[in-house]
Amino acid sequence: MNALKTQQAKHYLQELCLNLIKSWNKALMPRSAPTPCRHPGCPELLATPGSCDRHLALVHRDYGRARRGFDSERNFYQSVRWRSVRAAFLREHPTCKACSVLGCIAPAVVADHVQPLKEGGDRFGWQNLQPLCVSCHNRKTARETAAKRYTP
Repeated sequence: MNALKTQQAKHYLQELCLNLIKSWNKALMPRSAPTPCRHPGCPELLATPGSCDRHLALVHRDYGRARRGFDSERNFYQSVRWRSVRAAFLREHPTCKACSVLGCIAPAVVADHVQPLKEGGDRFGWQNLQPLCVSCHNRKTARETAAKRYTP
């Protein structure tokens, strides 16, 4: 009878110790050390590596810019001269050229360069521009991108 009580007491102490250890680990011991935000000069400490909420949007913006690869042309498309040429061209050519070939009528929203600027196309010459709707422009751009990617 005495042996049973000591075994129960031993089991009870083991359970008690395990519960204490578990509670200490949860309360006192983090799984890893906090890491600083990856943005230069930011003192924010994070539980997981990365950027703090304040700098997360900047990381996403920069990632997108790096992936797009047309940042060299970004300033051109925001210039006053291009915007005025584009507006004048679309006033003169209000319907999508690709849709009109198919017998449809769609408003032109994009002044597309027939020969891309990266291949030496004229930036402001109307002879190098064609009016397109967004879907036709996206289709043309996707075709051009795929052709560049798979050309041996």
